[in-house]
Amino acid sequence: MNVLNMLKAETMDVPSRSYIEDLLKADLWELGRRAYEIRTRLYGDLATFIPNMVLNYTNVCVVGCSFCAFYRPPRHPEAYAYSVEEAVKRVLAVDAKYGIRQVLIQGGVNPEIGIEYFEELFRAIKAKAPHIAIHALSPLEVEYLARRERATYREVLERLKAAGMESMPGGGGEILVDDVRKIIAPKKIDSDTWLRIMEEAHRAGIPSSATMMYGHVETPSDIAEHMYKIARLHAKTGGFMAFIAWNFEPGTSELGRKIPYPKTSATLLRMVAVARIVFNGLIPHIQAGWLTTGPETAQLALYFGADDFGGTLYEEKVLEWVRAEAPIDRKTDVVNIIRDAGFRPAERDNLYRIAAYY
Repeated sequence: MNVLNMLKAETMDVPSRSYIEDLLKADLWELGRRAYEIRTRLYGDLATFIPNMVLNYTNVCVVGCSFCAFYRPPRHPEAYAYSVEEAVKRVLAVDAKYGIRQVLIQGGVNPEIGIEYFEELFRAIKAKAPHIAIHALSPLEVEYLARRERATYREVLERLKAAGMESMPGGGGEILVDDVRKIIAPKKIDSDTWLRIMEEAHRAGIPSSATMMYGHVETPSDIAEHMYKIARLHAKTGGFMAFIAWNFEPGTSELGRKIPYPKTSATLLRMVAVARIVFNGLIPHIQAGWLTTGPETAQLALYFGADDFGGTLYEEKVLEWVRAEAPIDRKTDVVNIIRDAGFRPAERDNLYRIAAYY
């Protein structure tokens, strides 16, 4: 029987790996049609976004992932690390110019930066701009802080939450298959550690995003395994707010010399559609992911199951050369792109609650 005739019911049941892998091989247009049916039933013609800035507080990192063109080793002439004062100044300047609801705070694993830096930073932002939600740090950064402080993951997360961290991005997930991770990021935490830290965050009352970076050395089986693990954890904790798939961008990275061309837009549409079907009844929101494939593909992704466009990404540096090519400079740009695609734009907050309709 065609796998698309066996769509998962809207329950908390976790689909099997084989079911997910079969979906990944199904006809793209039929996948899109089924995913759009689910998306329309859940959200109608609504498409959300958040005015957001990205604070890449340092580019110093000792992990050295082969797919990353952003990081610099310690003492590199291009290395930087913002002081708390400089970081807060940047957040306030962007907020004054554009008006933001969220700051995404991520950087590298910098041996010179400990947990007190983040506690001071989060408290300073909340004191001066309490309306800005702090969406911060990845499981990789939390794992490093736990080792540095000789603390448990839960202790680190509770300290960060007390300082103002409200949610966690899904950075460092890439593909949650250790054979893949050993090739693209051999020094990075393994998949079980990433999942365990996410579970601790959810149990500490810190919701998060789940991400997936595709388009490098992974196979359809690896992608199915990744989605299965995400679905299984969410069924256990209910803590993932959204799923975000993004394309590996070669840039000047080490991995980019071996894989110089990114996957096409059609691959993103397939990932979005499969995610909507797989996570139906589980993870509520699927993001369109405009940064790596461009706003036009993100518009199409809204017809392939995505209900959230993402954010404005002011100040983002990790994929800065990609962002520079996209005509999204302010909130009105996002509103117009969503509207031009035939959807009703809605501004959301950090927890995906609607704040304003357009």
